[in-house]
Order: sequence, then C-alpha cells, then structure tokens
Amino acid sequence: MTLLRALAVVSVAAWLGIMAFFSFEVAPVVFKTIDRAIAGQAVAAVLPRYYRWGLALSGIALVASALQAISGRSGRLRPLLGTALAALMVAMLVFASAVLMPRAETARRTRDDSVFARAHRASIQVNLVTLGAGVAFLILEGVSRRRGRER
Repeated sequence: MTLLRALAVVSVAAWLGIMAFFSFEVAPVVFKTIDRAIAGQAVAAVLPRYYRWGLALSGIALVASALQAISGRSGRLRPLLGTALAALMVAMLVFASAVLMPRAETARRTRDDSVFARAHRASIQVNLVTLGAGVAFLILEGVSRRRGRER
C-alpha cells in the first residue's frame, strides 16, 4: 500500500469513527441525560469542531486520492473513484457546516421548531450520505487491495 493510499484510508476511517461515535453515542447520551435546551446548546457548541475535523480528514483523503489518480502508478479507476467519493464527503460537509448548521442554529435560537426540524432532518440525511461515501471508499480500497494480493 502506498503512503498516499494509506493516508487516505486512515483519514476516512478516522472520520467514520468520529462520525459514528458522535452520532450514535455522544449526542444520544447528551440528550438523554441533560435538559433538552442545554443539550442542544452543548451539541451546537461541538458541531463546528466536528465539521472541521470532518473537512480536514476528508480533505486529506481527497488530496491523497487525487494525487494517486494523477500519478497513475496505482492504476486510474480506483484512485478516481476514491477521489470522487472523498469529494462527495467534502461537499456534503461543506454544505452541512456552511448552510445547514447556521440554519439550524438560527432556528434553535429563535425557537422556530419547523425550520429547525427541516434543517436537522437535512443534516441527518447529509450525514448519512457522508457516512455512506466513507464506507464505500473503504470497501473500494479493501476490495482493490484484496484483488492485488490474488495476482
């Protein structure tokens, strides 16, 4: 495995771990144990850092995959597909952090429950797309790595 490929895989795997831990463990526990309004403030305070980490790690995977595709040393198809998946992750994270998060925060502060619910629902959908792209990225890398060993 090349250094760039390893860097991309580790970055995506790290981001998926952060996503899973925050989405399926931290946020639910916070909302179960703390008053809902305070829990909302706590999660809102963490989200900018969450998205920064996601953008950094997905961005590293994007650059590493693009450099692999450009070099052509590991073929073209796998690095191009990896680049497209990493780009999808970055695009989803930019949209979530630049559009959805501010919309949800404004709705939360103004107590506009319907706008908040729509922004929150969209955020969950964007998170699922990002998660799916990351899983697809890792599957692509795992399958292509296994095929390389069988030769």
